[in-house]
Amino acid sequence: MKVNKRKLRVGIVRFPGSNCDFDTLNFFKKAKHSAEFVWYREIKLPQYDLLVLPGGFAFGDRLYTRATEHYRIDPGALAVRSPVLKAIRQAARSGLPILGICNGFQILVKAGLLPGKILRNNSKKFFCDYAACKVVGGSFFRDKSMQEKSFTIPVAHGYGKYVVSKNERGKLERSGQVFLKYTKFNPNGSVANIAGVSNPQGTIFGMMPHPERSSDARYFMRAIEKYVAKN
Repeated sequence: MKVNKRKLRVGIVRFPGSNCDFDTLNFFKKAKHSAEFVWYREIKLPQYDLLVLPGGFAFGDRLYTRATEHYRIDPGALAVRSPVLKAIRQAARSGLPILGICNGFQILVKAGLLPGKILRNNSKKFFCDYAACKVVGGSFFRDKSMQEKSFTIPVAHGYGKYVVSKNERGKLERSGQVFLKYTKFNPNGSVANIAGVSNPQGTIFGMMPHPERSSDARYFMRAIEKYVAKN
């Protein structure tokens, strides 16, 4: 079924340390959509069709135990304390589609908006390369035309190991919440090669790979457009 494309209004949340914000902005602008930044201090959001948390290192991925020293690496820990998280949670409750990419995925998990935990890579090293992935389960933004299709997508992270209990993993698989898996190589040690998951309602999606940098970006964009048009 052909879905008429309409111009989307997209909010891209920026934190100190976000570094994929312009990549994400251009991803939508090249598709002729209206995209703008939302600063982390905002407590109210305009009317958007989609909210995106981009990649990067929000607050340096650091959680300080003292003002200017003594910290530990904990991606998303400070971001979830930001004023904008109140607005993000409200948007989530309203059913607004939300996409978290890499650091954005980490933040959504840390906020409890997506299940599981994201830990340091098994290699204990930052990994930056391309990863072969397959769309599975309920698919990316529920686009059935993408199911079982394979894509080579850039990944860049030191903390990308997705972890859930065996029971929780079974629930996620059965419900179709796992929508993306690594195939030829698992770059971080994620359980069951999981690269992306959604919430049970299928309104919030998080993934470690970067679709905005992919040569196949148009497929991911089209899935988002179709989803918004139907909902």
